[in-house]
Amino acid sequence: AVVSTQSTGEYLKAMMMELHGDKVERKEVKVLATIEEMLVTCKGIDAPDTSTDTLYVIVRQFYRWLFETWEQNGERKFRECEGDLSVKLERAKIKQAEDYLKPLFRSLRKKELDEILLRPFGEIAGALLKKDYIGANDVYLRTAIGNAAWPIGVTMVGIHARTGREKLFAHNVAHVLNDECQRKYLQAIKRLITFAQRYFPTDPSKCVEYNA
Repeated sequence: AVVSTQSTGEYLKAMMMELHGDKVERKEVKVLATIEEMLVTCKGIDAPDTSTDTLYVIVRQFYRWLFETWEQNGERKFRECEGDLSVKLERAKIKQAEDYLKPLFRSLRKKELDEILLRPFGEIAGALLKKDYIGANDVYLRTAIGNAAWPIGVTMVGIHARTGREKLFAHNVAHVLNDECQRKYLQAIKRLITFAQRYFPTDPSKCVEYNA
């Protein structure tokens, strides 16, 4: 009898390749926590007395978890409805959001994110964990546009600009509008809010009506 030099592991892999093609090489699907488990993991994420050091950790954990949940859901829909245009567009949004969120995750890991953004991001996360999507959207809007005295884009009133108006305007409008990187990851967080409302349904009275 001829003794094969092929190891058992190699033999099984070859058999799997023969039966399933290159699907055997597909990345294993990560088992993610449930929203109930994240409520425990991220306890105090929206509490005003939670330390900054703790917030850096749990805010990063929350948004990574929510993004990975969105990503897995998108990949599942893509496999099931590969030719569907809406699924392709969703997949493109996920990829773009991944790129937009990288600087945020990096600044959270290095504990460099300004607390003026860290606290609101924690509040948004807390509202999402409670499935209070109106509350999450309200904090998002407050963070994105601040409490400006004038509409976005209006920097002059009347014929002559008043002294110091530009400086005053920049102070009143949240600084995320003046920073391209921050504007992008805030946009990604808005998409995560949209996904969470669809993926974790709740009472309509806590939901925002929009098509995004």
